[in-house]
Amino acid sequence: MELWNFFTSFIVQSIAFFTQEVGLSQALAIILFTLIGRLVLMPINLLAMAKTVSNKKAIAVLKPELDEIKNKYKDQPSAIAKSTMALYKKHNIKFIDKKSVLNMAGQGLFGLGTFQALQQIVFNSKFAWIASIAKPDIALSLLVGVITYFSMAMMPGTAEQTSTLLFIIPAVICVITLINFPSAIGLYWATSSGTSLLQSLLLNNYFQNKTAVKTI
Repeated sequence: MELWNFFTSFIVQSIAFFTQEVGLSQALAIILFTLIGRLVLMPINLLAMAKTVSNKKAIAVLKPELDEIKNKYKDQPSAIAKSTMALYKKHNIKFIDKKSVLNMAGQGLFGLGTFQALQQIVFNSKFAWIASIAKPDIALSLLVGVITYFSMAMMPGTAEQTSTLLFIIPAVICVITLINFPSAIGLYWATSSGTSLLQSLLLNNYFQNKTAVKTI
């Protein structure tokens, strides 16, 4: 608990430093702090994304064998699952490994810590059309929802057949949550999701170019 309190206190003091010493508004301080935090987490995040893409490509290669398993055990879901996992294990396809666990833990701790820290700060700043970041803003909440949707939909390794609902539901939850909290939290969420979206776009472009070079 002491360590966690130290972590949230560090976030509060960092934002205070940007406002008092650097001269930024509270809104810009939140955005800058979020960008720095995501930059620190970026290496493990990119490695986890790259692993997801690698898994997707490996599964695509195994599609004929996966289809054969489904046809062989049509009415035996447990047998299909067992044979599929055995095939994945044989080809070293892992959905949960050290990189993905570290990535989820890092993102989760940073997000929760920032969320709690921002609730400890008294805000008196404005930003763009938002008169006070101490109050909720519906337009910002909707914008964050849209960014969240696209950041998830564009994530490298996302299967083409993935239901759109899997992206819409978190985005809707995001909007409903943010209309009940200060816009300061919305600014953090928008910056973090926007960073994720940019990473996804860059990584998708990198893998597309890599594939194009291989085919030449």
